[in-house]
Amino acid sequence: MDKAKKVGIFGGTFNPPHVGHYLLAKDVKKQFNLDKIFFVPSYLPPHKDHAGIIDSGHREKMTQLLISGDPDFILSEYEIKKQGISYSINTVKYFMTEFPGKEFYFITGSDAFYFIETWKDYKELLKLIKFIIFERTDFSREKVIKKHPEAADMLWANLHLIELSASELRTRIKYGNNIREEVGAAVWEYINKNQLYR
Repeated sequence: MDKAKKVGIFGGTFNPPHVGHYLLAKDVKKQFNLDKIFFVPSYLPPHKDHAGIIDSGHREKMTQLLISGDPDFILSEYEIKKQGISYSINTVKYFMTEFPGKEFYFITGSDAFYFIETWKDYKELLKLIKFIIFERTDFSREKVIKKHPEAADMLWANLHLIELSASELRTRIKYGNNIREEVGAAVWEYINKNQLYR
């Protein structure tokens, strides 16, 4: 991290982490010349139903397995170790304090940004860090900007997004389908070994 100047923060439930997350991070890193990207699994996300979310320890290990082949991707245990609800504003402040002098970028989907007014201290967050937004189905750039004009000044990722839904993947596992291709061999082996999402 010493030589890294531009650093991405990519938070999520990662329930489970999949190749879509990995390839998205690769594309964003290249497009915006980021030196490193932190993957930050949440302990408990503030805007999701917690019922279907498996233990944070499993999600942390699977995320590590997903990114282990790339030295520029780093797993952060900050939100999991802190426990409780994972608010983005607290996470961003933590990274800025822990790694002073770095230029941080918050990576999020257009579907999440569309509802940013529901985020804790969102106005402060928007002033604190630059956002990199990737478009998700049903939440086009135009739709987001219409609701939040300030989004026009954000950084928008120009990438070929692989539309993988973690909830769909969980359902497929439940019904006995093989999703090795979607999550990678190591994560799939871990899911089977620990009988997750069954």
